[in-house]
Amino acid sequence: MTRLIPLLLAATTSALVIAESPRPRTAPPPRPKLLVLLSVDQLRADYATLYGDHWTAGLRRLYDEGASFPLAAFPYQNTVTCPGHATIGTGAFPATHGLPINGWLDRDARKVVACTDDADVTSVPYRGAGTKPSHSAHYLKVPTFADELRAQSAARPRVVSLSLKPRSAIMMAGHAADLMLWYGGAQGWSSSTAFANAPVPFVKAFIDANPIERAAGAAWTRTLPDSAYRFADEGPGEDPPSGWSATFPHVLPGSPGQPAAGFYETWPLTPLADVQLGQLAAEAVRGFSLGKGPGTDFLAVGFSTLDYTGHAFGPHSHEVQDVLFRLDRTIGTLLDALDRMVGRDHYVVALTGDHGVAPLPEYLETVGVEGGRVPAKELIAKVNAALVPFLGEGSHVARLIYTDLYLADGVYDRIRDNRDALRAMSSAILTIPAIARVVRGEDLPARRGDADPLVRAAALSYVPGRSGDLVVVPNPYWQNSTTGTTHGTAYAYDQRVPLVLAGAGIAPGTYLVAATPADIVTTFAWLTGVTLPRADGRVLAEALAPQATAPARGGATMRGTMDAGAAR
Repeated sequence: MTRLIPLLLAATTSALVIAESPRPRTAPPPRPKLLVLLSVDQLRADYATLYGDHWTAGLRRLYDEGASFPLAAFPYQNTVTCPGHATIGTGAFPATHGLPINGWLDRDARKVVACTDDADVTSVPYRGAGTKPSHSAHYLKVPTFADELRAQSAARPRVVSLSLKPRSAIMMAGHAADLMLWYGGAQGWSSSTAFANAPVPFVKAFIDANPIERAAGAAWTRTLPDSAYRFADEGPGEDPPSGWSATFPHVLPGSPGQPAAGFYETWPLTPLADVQLGQLAAEAVRGFSLGKGPGTDFLAVGFSTLDYTGHAFGPHSHEVQDVLFRLDRTIGTLLDALDRMVGRDHYVVALTGDHGVAPLPEYLETVGVEGGRVPAKELIAKVNAALVPFLGEGSHVARLIYTDLYLADGVYDRIRDNRDALRAMSSAILTIPAIARVVRGEDLPARRGDADPLVRAAALSYVPGRSGDLVVVPNPYWQNSTTGTTHGTAYAYDQRVPLVLAGAGIAPGTYLVAATPADIVTTFAWLTGVTLPRADGRVLAEALAPQATAPARGGATMRGTMDAGAAR
């Protein structure tokens, strides 16, 4: 069990610090020339202790030379990709930024909408013709740090955001960017007219010169000797994609330059996707001369391969370990490029993740831990049956999405004031061993300070009009996936992620204080004198070198950059 649920990261820097906030100096520090945000999808905090012994490049450099916050965690329940990246990009929690889950039931449209869906914009692929609909940040209710940096800077900053997933790239940067890029499957890399009307020429030239189809037929094999990998290679419950087994090697379908069926679906699961993303980021730094202008530029890179691989193979798999070993090198190469092109003393970099992940239920069974998969069909059937005495026979549930239960049109209005009906419905759900709590959605805004941490976490994820009528909170190690594994709960394995700052003006050390990924851009705002009017994060003052604790421009205060910081 000590291997299964490690709660603290080992100190990986030379200092262990529990510090008071440093005293502000009167002289403002030089503004960083470039702010770099690295998000690794599904990067659990404990991976640094489980697998970090074999990190020798970028990840190792950040932990060894940076300011690490081992207690960092998302404080809300719906720990999934879109809310996570929106929190990272805005410094606000879902109840504030408005994105409760990756996709929710739109009552008016009578369908599930994804958090970046936008029927009014057209895709801008780097090959082929654009199509509608595509993606934008129009559902986001607050500005991102990058949005405010653009609005408040005297010198127009360059903003670049890239990821395999549109919801990752978009939510880190917001409503506008000089380059917004994501992976579009067979269409390759893509953007949308929300950000540009045509491909960026030098980016297109790089993509054309480095087609991903060259990897067809390539075999993904272990990077390190077998002895470097922990746990079993073929763990119970692993769910590889079609055409792959649960053991190495994993071959991409086709032959070089001639991809076969399944290639575009499996390529993102391999470290090759992270490698090209890192190369694109370096190319963007070069092509846009990031960090060379009169102001502060912003670069966000969302590495997604770990999430795709983790869902299929689980956190104890050799595949996840190998993705991390190779990502360490990819980030190292990117940092080396930043050192050359920007200068080591001219940029600040942050590393974090958007959520963690649960162990495979089948793995848990082998180590004697109770858990499993939430029986969604049974839960819906129990709700329908419980409401028969009050509403008659029928389908009274519209959708169950993660922990959000949406009742059919008009059903909640009919039972809202009927305590017996509400009690019957909740009692029926709680007969399922997987479920710990059932809470009415409309009650949650008033319960953000609740004594029950699960209810408090659910409240921070609740968005009126987008969240469910009921919020169904699972017990530990129960998840809503039908195969493989997933995330999306208020437990440590899903909430806890790394938070590391490094670079100019950052005091290295390990800081055992409360922190969340919302604190990253709040700290960026402090370093650049930008105000975030609706942030929930705080300035990570513990990690600021003494000369970096005064605002970079007049008018901002440490409190003023985080108006909602007391909500922590």
